[in-house]
This record gives sequence, structure tokens and C-alpha cells, in this order.
Amino acid sequence: MRKFGSIALVALFYGNGPNAATAASDCFRAYSAGSSYLPGEMVSAVTLSTSERHNYMCHEDVRSAYCSQTGFEPTGPFSSSAWVKESEVCTPTATPATPTIPQAWSGVGCPMAFDSGTNYRAADVVSVAKLGYSMVYECKASANSAFCSMPGFEPDTGLYVDQAWTALGSCMGGIPPTSSPQYSSPVNAVGCPEEFSSGEDYEEGDRIARNGLIYQCKSGPASRHCSQDGFEPGISLESGMQSAEHWREAWSITGYCRGTIAPTSSPDFVVLPDMGGCPGNWSPQPYETGDRVSSKTFVFECNAWPYSMHCGQVGYEPLMDPATPGAWRDAWTIVGHCDGTIEPTGAPNFAPTNSVGACPEQWVAGSDTKYEEGDLVSVITSTTPLRTAAFKCREWPLSGFCGQFSPTSNGGNQGWIHVGSCDGTFAPTSAPAPYAARCQYNKCENDASGEEQCTLVDVDPWNSRTNYVEDDVVRLGIARFRCREWPFFLWCRQFEYSPTLASDG
Repeated sequence: MRKFGSIALVALFYGNGPNAATAASDCFRAYSAGSSYLPGEMVSAVTLSTSERHNYMCHEDVRSAYCSQTGFEPTGPFSSSAWVKESEVCTPTATPATPTIPQAWSGVGCPMAFDSGTNYRAADVVSVAKLGYSMVYECKASANSAFCSMPGFEPDTGLYVDQAWTALGSCMGGIPPTSSPQYSSPVNAVGCPEEFSSGEDYEEGDRIARNGLIYQCKSGPASRHCSQDGFEPGISLESGMQSAEHWREAWSITGYCRGTIAPTSSPDFVVLPDMGGCPGNWSPQPYETGDRVSSKTFVFECNAWPYSMHCGQVGYEPLMDPATPGAWRDAWTIVGHCDGTIEPTGAPNFAPTNSVGACPEQWVAGSDTKYEEGDLVSVITSTTPLRTAAFKCREWPLSGFCGQFSPTSNGGNQGWIHVGSCDGTFAPTSAPAPYAARCQYNKCENDASGEEQCTLVDVDPWNSRTNYVEDDVVRLGIARFRCREWPFFLWCRQFEYSPTLASDG
């Protein structure tokens, strides 16, 4: 698996990039806790153990989301997950260098900023803010356009951006306005809802007013941001030479208004059904879709995948975690109330359709290179009765967390995906023999003249950085898998569709 050391990354980003310092030893402005940092932004920080000051660069990919979070400070315990450290000690004399701006695109001004909640089509153009300029991207044509609105394919930061978007160049400013924008809701049709308040706990579908515009809290996981600082509707965050409108990730503009909404009748309340005895209390363990727990005489049911992966994580306990208020709604749905306890039944079992068979080796803590993407481990989740769950290591760079966090610990979902239950262990075998001598297949391709040429090649494990095509063969252990025909082979390259031994995979 190919990985880059910090020295190589510094040479890459500091040598010629748009954020290069004026000299290798010059310090950028000091890191400030509580500030918002953007991809590629430069800061400096002092290492307490040595009293030395170094420059740091916020990662320019999906890891940039950690740069403003507690624990991911340049000198914090998880610094490497958010920042790239320069090896040389710096001196506090840095003057920000003029950023090197890529060649401008052929259009005028900048198109609308990319919005993760928008359904994009082929040839749609968007912009992504950088330091001092923005980059313009165009949604690719044909089958690839289906990826333009999917997580993981976001322009500039997505792991698979090249499969969905084409970079057209840089831009400055905005596109000249045409006629006045029109909103779908009529003027003063029902008056304005209540004004936004930073102290309120907003949920999916809630509507507020601000400066005459009506905003609605988005659905799904995005609704978690509606009450967070930095996502206030209509507010742009300024950082250096760049502004960011994070509120678009949580809120949608639905219209404009005047006045207030007339009072209505008393609200109706939903009557929850009586579920009888209470199921067990929540605990940090793997839960599956449909599992039920109780809290304060209420019964909660684990939501469908992929939200079920949060059901056993710390911070998602129903009603009980003040550090992340409301986050539990992403994982659990309240289905009724209860009294007392449920009579004991037989030992619980995982659904047979979710079993991967014999258990792989149990997880053991290690470095960020101990496990690679696709590696399988098991974790005992209950001793009486004995229940064991199997997990698969995510793709690089998330695979770096697999040795640092147990699959069932807080932070385990950063590196691991729950793939099902398991039973027993793999039967012992004799010493393994190299795969090259006995696990091969004929890979056939057309040469320049159109003649089909076949070559005997090794069957290698699946890898997210390989662009698989029709009839390519990979293996998981000794099980072989063949990539399907077009257009299905486009999914052969995605981690979520990688081979699995589960019967429902």
C-alpha cells in the first residue's frame, strides 16, 4: 500500500504550491484554538516538549474537516490526521506569499458554489473556494454524471473526484447577475416564521426567517449542523483571503416573507403506543437495524443502514448524551413507551444472512500501518452469551485509523465497517503457499491492431486505487471475484462495493 511521509508531503506542498512560504524558516501566523481553518491554510505552533516552532499545513482533502476540531490541533494527539508538519524549525518573520493561481477557466466570474444537497447533471459547472481564488469543475458526461451528487465524489476534496468531475480552471468574483432572482414561495403568503436563534435545537424540516428570507433545515445527517455554530443561515465565515458559506450544508432557502405567521390552534401531540416491558438499556456495542433499547421508559429502534452504524457509538445514546444533543436522532427512532422489563428469552443471535462464517483474527492495537484496506478482524461484543462481530478496514487514508481505534470504541467507525456476525475461527491449515504459483487468471485485452491478447496474471487482493474493468478478477482470502460488465464495472472500483464473504454482500 503506497503511503507518503510528512517530509515528502511538505516537499510537495511547500515547494511549489499556492501556499509556499517566502523562506523555509519563516513562520506563519500562530494557530488559534476555536478558529475555522480551510484546506491548505498555513499556521505555526510551538511543541511544548522542545519549545521549537514549526509550520503546519491543513490537509487539502477530506481530512481538512478536522483542522478546527479539538484534539486535532497542530500539537494535539491526532495532529497528523489534520495537519502536515514542516520538518525545519521556523522563525516568526513570515510574510504571506502571493498565492499561485491556476489558469483561469473560459467562462466569466465564478459559477455557484458546490452544494452537497443538489442533484447535478452532466455539464453542470460549480466552483469550490480555495485560498485567494476558486476552482471551477464540470460534471462529466455519460454514466459518470451519476456520481456527481454522491458522497465521496465531491469536487476538489472527494476521494473519487476524478471519476465524476473535470477541473476547468480558476475563477474570481461572481457571475454577473441576470434578472432579479425569484423564489418559489409567494410574497407574504403566510407571514414569516420565527427568527433564527443560536440557542435553539433545530431538527429536520424546521423553518426560520432571517433578513426576510425563509430557511428550512435539511433532512438526514445534514440536519445535525442546523444548531451548530458556524452554520447559521446566511452567514459567511471569513478566513484569510477566503470566505465559506457552511450554512448551505445544513439549510435550504425556500422563499421570502414579510410580517409574522398568524397563531394557530393548540398543537397536536402523537400518542406513543405501549410496548409492554422495557428492552435492555443502551450500551456501546454493535447494534443492527431494528434492534431496540430503552431509556427513561421510552423504547428506541435502531434506524436502517447506513445510520445503524452509529447506534452503538458513544455520543449517540438516546436522550442521554449532553455533549452531542440531538445526535442520537441520526441513529435511533422513538417507537413507544414501556414499563418494567421484558421476560428473559433465549440467547440472542445475529441474523444468519449477516454472518460471514468463521471469525477472522481478533483486533489488536498497533500503528497506522498495522492494518490495510479490506483486512478483516473480529471483536467479542458479549461473553454471556458469546457474540462476536466482524469488521472490515476502510480504504486509504482512513485505513490509518484501523490500528489506532478498536472497531467498537469511540472513533472506531473512522477506520472500520461492520460486515456481520461470525462464529468460531478459521480452521488451521498448513503453512501458506505463495499465491503466484496457483492463483492466476487469463487477462485478455485488445492490442493496437484490435487483436485480442491474453496474459496469465496473478489474482491480487482488491484495491481501491485500481480502476477495474469488465472481467478483472480479485480475491478475498482464497475466494475469487470477477468484475461485472459495463456499466456495473464502475462500481467495482468503489470501497462500498468491494468483495465480501457475507452471504448478502
